[in-house]
Amino acid sequence: MRGFRGVLRTLPVWLIILLFFVYPLGRFLLLPWFPDWAPQSIGATSWPSDTWAALRNSLLLATAAAIIAALLGTLWAWAMERRSSVWHPWSEAILWLIFLMPSYLLSTGWEILFAAPALRHGLLHQWFYSPLGIVALLAAKALPFAVFVVRPLWAALGHELTEAMRIFAVRPGRALWIFLRLAIPVASAALVVSFIESVQEFGIPATLGAHLHLPILTYSIYSALSTSPLNFVGASRLALLLVVLALSGALLQIVLQKRFGAVLVHGQVRHRLPSRPRRSEATMIAALNLSVGLLVLFLPMLAVVGSAFRGGWAALRTADWSPVLHSLGFSLMAASLAILLAWLFARSLVSGGVGGRAMDVFSMGNMAVPGLVLGAAYIMAFNVPGFSLYGGSLLLILAYTAATAPMLTRLLQAPMAQLDRSLGDAARIHGLSAWVRWLDIDAALLSRPLVRGWLLAFGTVMFELPVSELLYPAGKTPLGVAVLALNNGEHYAAAARLALGGLASVALVTVAVLVLLRLALPDYRVLVAE
Repeated sequence: MRGFRGVLRTLPVWLIILLFFVYPLGRFLLLPWFPDWAPQSIGATSWPSDTWAALRNSLLLATAAAIIAALLGTLWAWAMERRSSVWHPWSEAILWLIFLMPSYLLSTGWEILFAAPALRHGLLHQWFYSPLGIVALLAAKALPFAVFVVRPLWAALGHELTEAMRIFAVRPGRALWIFLRLAIPVASAALVVSFIESVQEFGIPATLGAHLHLPILTYSIYSALSTSPLNFVGASRLALLLVVLALSGALLQIVLQKRFGAVLVHGQVRHRLPSRPRRSEATMIAALNLSVGLLVLFLPMLAVVGSAFRGGWAALRTADWSPVLHSLGFSLMAASLAILLAWLFARSLVSGGVGGRAMDVFSMGNMAVPGLVLGAAYIMAFNVPGFSLYGGSLLLILAYTAATAPMLTRLLQAPMAQLDRSLGDAARIHGLSAWVRWLDIDAALLSRPLVRGWLLAFGTVMFELPVSELLYPAGKTPLGVAVLALNNGEHYAAAARLALGGLASVALVTVAVLVLLRLALPDYRVLVAE
């Protein structure tokens, strides 16, 4: 009964979840069985004509990208956890920059490079404008996810097996087989995460995939909702295929982990500091950092910056910066709502009992919902008589909030769990109001993760694409939509200027927030010390 009382205390939170998550997603994903739920003015209910081609292409492209990302990610994570190297700080920076870099900006950078006369008709140009180019870009975007997932697994693996093989003089071939067996559950986690990330990717199919006219599931969903007649039922069927692919990957991970996971769990695990790499290993680590940093970050960003300044300062002064300003306003409001909602969700998550377990399942499951599916669900759910928000800025901000809140909830879970409940009890005994308790206790002690989460949400929303494409109001084009439209029209210089303006805006807001926080909390470093 105590657990159910906890659910009742968090009833407002669950009403928010029901209204902004369960209702729109449930109504949209159940359309194939209840087509009458679709707006009556929209008659198309058939499967899109390119459904099976899109499914085949998505499966093949995502699988190929996941294999590449899993192999590189497993190797890179092993090097970061098992070997000491001066390259590790660079590895951290490269991976986080790739993680934060919008995928369509990565595509735009390479398209600018291959638009140069020296590369326009070469073999590399043909290779890039093919399915191989899409696989390479998908693998690059999935690489950070693979490394982040695999690193804790390598860290948890003790050194006993390596020492035992040395003591018993195990032959190199046999030792390699044992190492590969150890790597199977590790690499499988990277493979599944990379596959799910790649199959749900929208920015790369919307740029390079659109140029190639290659059907891909995510872009086919967008096409079903952006061409006349609108096909909500067809889009729902495609979205269900995405869910099936993601669930298939998760089930594969469960099977592999059950079959091979025992090799990661044994009697007494002893940890020691990473050993110095051999010369060949040091060369491999340096080559990995240099090649990934050069190909995924330096060259495309150099192309974007160079193209942005084409035409000099006059081009910058006369450029239309309204998409940057629109996204700046949307991001400020959505990030603030998302961090507040995530704080409420995290409080329920760490409360334990039935409510805490339900919130845990909800936050994990909703993180796997593609933004494109959420945007499509919002179109239909909030475009009904008496409750019509479609076409306004409010619905776009609410969708941004719903898309980022589950991620921020997981980010705040650990810091929230570390708060001592006795602090709140003591404050209540002394008659402090709920607002004062939140401001002087929770907000002060959680200032660092709250600010970090707000900045992460702000940067994510600033460059968000799939939700923006489906829900942006007329006359208020967001940054991602404007960059994509210019990219597809091959106006690369204008697209680069907008992207650079967005990056500058994120940097300025980040610096301003950190400075204001330092002024507001003079003892900030003490309060947020980890």
